[in-house]
Amino acid sequence: MYRKLILFALLWGMGFSNRLPAQQSLPQVDALTYQLFQQKAWDELIKEGNKAIQNGMDYYYLRVRMGIAFYEKTNYHEAIRHLEKARKMNNNEAYLQEYLYYAYLFDGRNAEARLIAREFSPEMKKKTQTEQIPFIGKIDLAYNYTGQSGPAVFDRFTSDVPIEIDGAQFIPDKHHYYYMGLGLDIAPRFSLYQGYSYLQVDHLLYSQFAGEQFLDGNYSSNLHQYYAAGNFLLSKGLSLLGGIHFIRRIFPVTTEIITGPPGRPVATLTTSNVGENDLVWFLSLYKRFNKVSLGATYYRGSLSNFTQNQGDAKLIYYPFGNLNLYTQSTFSYHLQDFGNGKNINNAVFDQQIGFKTTPWLWVEGYFTTGNLNNFLMNDGLVVFNRMDTIKQRLGGRFIFLPGAKLKLTLDYTLFRNESEFFPYSGNESFNKKEYNVQSLTGIFTWTF
Repeated sequence: MYRKLILFALLWGMGFSNRLPAQQSLPQVDALTYQLFQQKAWDELIKEGNKAIQNGMDYYYLRVRMGIAFYEKTNYHEAIRHLEKARKMNNNEAYLQEYLYYAYLFDGRNAEARLIAREFSPEMKKKTQTEQIPFIGKIDLAYNYTGQSGPAVFDRFTSDVPIEIDGAQFIPDKHHYYYMGLGLDIAPRFSLYQGYSYLQVDHLLYSQFAGEQFLDGNYSSNLHQYYAAGNFLLSKGLSLLGGIHFIRRIFPVTTEIITGPPGRPVATLTTSNVGENDLVWFLSLYKRFNKVSLGATYYRGSLSNFTQNQGDAKLIYYPFGNLNLYTQSTFSYHLQDFGNGKNINNAVFDQQIGFKTTPWLWVEGYFTTGNLNNFLMNDGLVVFNRMDTIKQRLGGRFIFLPGAKLKLTLDYTLFRNESEFFPYSGNESFNKKEYNVQSLTGIFTWTF
């Protein structure tokens, strides 16, 4: 009885196995993928290559063919993965290094591309024009204008603050911002970016002191800013970024001077410029995976005489394995200490999306919600240290590529802002005003 059952099982298994597709041998896989490679049938090659790898066949030329297939389909993330696998098996092929170099370069991973180029032969360096990598990586020049979308908040300004409360309220009007940045490729693994900016701001200033009201519609202040950030490639796909943002604020202060003989005092108002310094430092860590990059940033500093601690968690997703479509989501926790027993905790969310429309035009859109008072973005490069509070921002930008080394960016942003009267003592605020602000930025970038 048992022999009949065993015989039946064997016969059933043989019949079932005959209905399964026969597994190809390694020579068959090699011949087929080579034929598909010659035919430039990239989709079919990728399909057959994945099938072979799943069946335990993994060798140098299979990885090379798959890497080139993904490269030709502009999926640079997958191309890098397969070409790096092949490189570990055989590092002496010049054409493999060339494909890997351009895959890193077109994926925006310049440091890793420079490391590949360092191993090129003299002939390959001449072919790829990497004989001497420029010390100056890029130059940025930018101008920004920011102003109220409607003058009503200035023309019909009113105050409902009790006259006995001393304090001030600022409503920024026009911003003129000038910026110059310089990127330096100091070593294959290390680059340094520095920027200087000058900001001139006009405000409406309302203040109360000793029972008197003061309204100045032409209050002006200036800021000088210096930014420096060093980027170090720790290992493949892992980067450490750190730096500082220094701000020198210059603003006028009016002082009352009492002169004259006893019993006959004379009060004179004098205005002089006062300077204060702010400093923020930050540390970021970025890790690249296939189609996904993760980032974490910590900021600490002092802005407007308040202490800030901020942490960011960032997720960047590339659906097609290249820069043709990308999304960036950033979750931030911002803690601000005002030094008088009052702390404010803010949760901020920023979402961006960008896509390629033509070979010379990218389009990006973004949206941020949360309290952006003394908030930091873009690894400390952007500081929202206005005298009012940004509650929300919505915008977009066009990125033009008129030449291989030139880039022109036009950016428009609409802000929803809020201004309040803050007493010189106490934690309560008064006279809330809400309004919209528009911003237009032009950036010219020259890459060497």
